[in-house]
Amino acid sequence: MNWNGKISLLLNLKTNVMYCNILTQKDHPKYRALKKMAKLVLEFVEADCIYFSESNVESKIGIMTVVISRESTHYYDDVYDHLWKLIQNHNEFIFCFFDRDCIKDELKRGNLFFIFHCKETELIYKKSGQKTVLDIRNIKMKRLLKQTRRRYIRWASESRTIGRDFKHHDRNANHLMCLYVLQQQFRYLFINASWLVKGEWTPHESISYQQKYIGEFNSCIGNTFDLNNEKEKRVLEKIECACNEVQWGEKTECFDAETVNYAHEKLEWMRKEVQIIFGEKIEKVKEIFKNHGN
Repeated sequence: MNWNGKISLLLNLKTNVMYCNILTQKDHPKYRALKKMAKLVLEFVEADCIYFSESNVESKIGIMTVVISRESTHYYDDVYDHLWKLIQNHNEFIFCFFDRDCIKDELKRGNLFFIFHCKETELIYKKSGQKTVLDIRNIKMKRLLKQTRRRYIRWASESRTIGRDFKHHDRNANHLMCLYVLQQQFRYLFINASWLVKGEWTPHESISYQQKYIGEFNSCIGNTFDLNNEKEKRVLEKIECACNEVQWGEKTECFDAETVNYAHEKLEWMRKEVQIIFGEKIEKVKEIFKNHGN
């Protein structure tokens, strides 16, 4: 039986908080790491379920999605602050924290993250008496994907709408405003991509922050600007400086056409990559629903 098959082995583990059930396979190569990490998380937070899924980033063991219990003293969006030291010391895992209400609302809005990462085959822990967070057989695929497309298109449209003035600024050689417009377009592309692959997004203005935010989930988009490449690093710095100058009046850089052209090409590349991610997610979801007979 492989990892993607039906999980059948039940192990009883005692923690300081409760007796809990870790569902996994003893011969799985990541068994020990999962067992240790699940126990550690449960020592600090009260969770209904924990799911584990593979990561596309080579440096990561995988993604651990923790569903915070309603009885928890910490809300799901506060858990990052509560567990920051644990997360920092165990960065070989990617941690995601949600609660049932959040998952329910996000599924209604077309969030596909939970379809990929919270299936029964990804379940490694379930608190006694609790239900899993979703049953794919009870979800209407067409309705779900309709909302997914609507939300994706909304953010993609925001990026394009913001870019309407780019040609005007470019014709007038207003390099500052060109880079500012591009910066805002990048921001919406990162938001769109983060929602697609991470299940959540940040409104942060900084493109450097946005890139780092998505990087642990998607190394391609997370390396849109290669920080080991001096030219790309400088272009990113100038984009950020343009935003700071327009919004806060901080004049620290001179801007030029070469930087604008490079940033514009990078934007078009990223737009295509996000479109590819969207298309791939849609097709994978269709396959998952097909396998479940709906």
